[in-house]
Amino acid sequence: MKFPTFTASILLSAASLLANDTALNEGSSGPEPIGGIKGPESVIRLVREDLDFGFSRKGTDVRAKFVFRSTKKGEPARQLVGFPDNGAAMAEAGRREAAGESVRAAHESDVARPLENLRTLVNGVAVPSRLQYGWVQLRDGYYSPTKPGPNAALMAWHTSEVTFPPDKDVIIERIYRAPNGANSLGMDLFHYTTATGGAWKGNIGQLVATVTVRDGLTLDDLAWEGSRRTNRMHRESGPFVFPSWAAWEKLSPTQMRLVWDDFEPRTDEGRRGLTLYTISPATAKAAQ
Repeated sequence: MKFPTFTASILLSAASLLANDTALNEGSSGPEPIGGIKGPESVIRLVREDLDFGFSRKGTDVRAKFVFRSTKKGEPARQLVGFPDNGAAMAEAGRREAAGESVRAAHESDVARPLENLRTLVNGVAVPSRLQYGWVQLRDGYYSPTKPGPNAALMAWHTSEVTFPPDKDVIIERIYRAPNGANSLGMDLFHYTTATGGAWKGNIGQLVATVTVRDGLTLDDLAWEGSRRTNRMHRESGPFVFPSWAAWEKLSPTQMRLVWDDFEPRTDEGRRGLTLYTISPATAKAAQ
């Protein structure tokens, strides 16, 4: 994903960069995302993902539903499925540093906190998940698996072992609350990345993301590029909602929908994620 440009006056503190389920292997140093940006893929295909975000200034309630299908013929495939949690990675990195280790977390932030009340369902049945830690390295804008070392960063995943029968859909749901991030302009933000979906087999068949803004917000309270209130906040560049206004279908004054068909987030930089920003109250008042 190409993020908006920022001037030096904007100090961005991102929330946990939330990600769709990742295909993992159990490596010697913890879970390892299959393949990274250029390596082999899982045998499991991500057919469809339905994302529901309830966005407010304090946090975002998420229900993410993923439809998977195995391409393995004749017998079931087993896959370690992980949901990244950067706030948990930061907390663990801090604990290890206090114990004398030299370690950093991926996507470090002053405000990132662990995901809250995460639940996992497989075909409608609640299943346990395990918080595990592994190592990644940023390459070509994408975190790939690596070994512990000076260029490695700690990542955390909520992992579950899932069996994928041949020729049958498997539905995995993740339900949780994400504390929002903030910046020096008083804006609240939420980011969800689809980049980790590149490790699944082939292209992602379809993504449907529905955003409902809450607690008195409307879609006009989001930071849209070119809007009058956004221009009063910052005359030159973002931070702006991504993708831009034209990509979203407006369902009501408080709800919108985004649809992406048949895309590969490893190579399509414009479809590696989405970001929501609010207009700060002070900017909204000044623009009235």
